[in-house]
Amino acid sequence: MPQQRDLNRTRERIMAAAQKEFAASGFAGARTDAIARRARVNERMIFYCFDSKEGLYRAVLAQKLDAKAGMIESSPDEDFTSSLVNGFESNCTDTDSLRMWQWEALDRSKRKLVAEEERRGYFQAEVARWRRAKARGTLPPDADVEMLLLVSAALRTFPLALPQVASLVTGMDPLSPEFRQKWSACLEWIGQRLVAAPPTSGDELERAKADDQAEQIPEPIKTRQQHGATRGPAGGVKAQV
Repeated sequence: MPQQRDLNRTRERIMAAAQKEFAASGFAGARTDAIARRARVNERMIFYCFDSKEGLYRAVLAQKLDAKAGMIESSPDEDFTSSLVNGFESNCTDTDSLRMWQWEALDRSKRKLVAEEERRGYFQAEVARWRRAKARGTLPPDADVEMLLLVSAALRTFPLALPQVASLVTGMDPLSPEFRQKWSACLEWIGQRLVAAPPTSGDELERAKADDQAEQIPEPIKTRQQHGATRGPAGGVKAQV
C-alpha cells in the first residue's frame, strides 16, 4: 500500500512537470528527459507509468478534461453569461492548458490529435448543455448552439491567447486583477445581450428601439432635453421650472 501511494505521488509529479513542459514546448518539442528533470525522477519512470510521451500527454489532457467535465456536471443549469465569466476565470488560473492547445494549432504535421475522441466528447457535452438551455427557454429559440459554443470559447480565451493585443488596446496585462475585473464585466454585458430574447410585439420593438436610441444619446444632451427650455406660444423661449 505505501508503495502504491509513492507511485501515485510520482505520477502526479510527472504529470505536473509534463504540463509545464508541454505548455513551454508543445507535444513535438517536449523532451522526456526535460520532464524527468522537472519532476526530479529517473526518465525511465515516465515510460513505466505512462508507456510513452503520447501516453503522458494523453494523461495530462484527460486530467484537465475530467476537471472541466466535472464543472459542467456540478452546474448543469448554469446560464450562458455565468459560463462566460466563470470560464474566463478558470482559464486565467490554468494558462498552461491554453498554451498546449495553441501549440497544437501551430503544428502543421497533420498528425492525429491526441485524445481526439475524448475531447470531442467534452465539447459534445457542452453543446448538449446549451441545447437543454434552449429547450428551457433560457437561450433564444433561433440560437445555433454549436456556433454559440465557438463564440463562448473565443470570448473566454482571446485576451489570454493573444495577450499582446489586450496589452496594446488597454495598456494592461490580461492576467492583472484590473483587466480580469473589466473583462469579466464586459463578458457579463455581452452575455446578457447575446442571449436576450428578441422583442416580438410592435410595442416591444418600439420600446427596444427607444432604449437603443437613449443609450446612444450623450448624458449632457439628455439632461438638456429633460431640463432645458421649451418654446412658448409665440415662438419665444419659455424656461421650464
